[in-house]
Amino acid sequence: MADLDRRRRRTITAVCTAARTLFEERGYQAATITEIAAAADVAVSSIYANFPGGKQDIYLALADQAVAANEHILDEAVAASTLAERAGAVFDAYVRFHRDDDQLAFRLIALTDALEPDAKFDEARSAIRMRIAAMLVRAVGEHDDLDRTIASWAAINGLFSARTQGFIDDDTLDRTLATTRAWAVAR
Repeated sequence: MADLDRRRRRTITAVCTAARTLFEERGYQAATITEIAAAADVAVSSIYANFPGGKQDIYLALADQAVAANEHILDEAVAASTLAERAGAVFDAYVRFHRDDDQLAFRLIALTDALEPDAKFDEARSAIRMRIAAMLVRAVGEHDDLDRTIASWAAINGLFSARTQGFIDDDTLDRTLATTRAWAVAR
């Protein structure tokens, strides 16, 4: 049984890694299950055995991984900062999260790439929304300024989205993030 579990975990990891690369390079719509299987070096049937909903289930698994990575980064920032440093530490960690993933994680968490609304999509969106809300509350901690935290989080998301869509360049992004950070940490 341990060998079967190990093989299954390896297959899931290989599929998710291959899909993430293809989604990043070509987009969700353009990537096919056949290409994902080839890149993961697994049979198409192995994908469906582990992801019965095919590409949508892989996408949802990647979204879950992105939320978990985001939670981990923000929880580390909270744990490593004093109450006085918390707003800046959380802001910086969230910006790093977006810079390190170059927007694929943002698209995954927002479920924006291609999913057709259905019960599974609605359930995933609700679960992600609850996890993000809990994460923001943890980030606020004792300083209890949830409105400022939400506004900062939304500003970061909006700025990175604007850069991804070509509305602003990297210099404008950096300048505006600095202004937003100053506001976010002001007391």
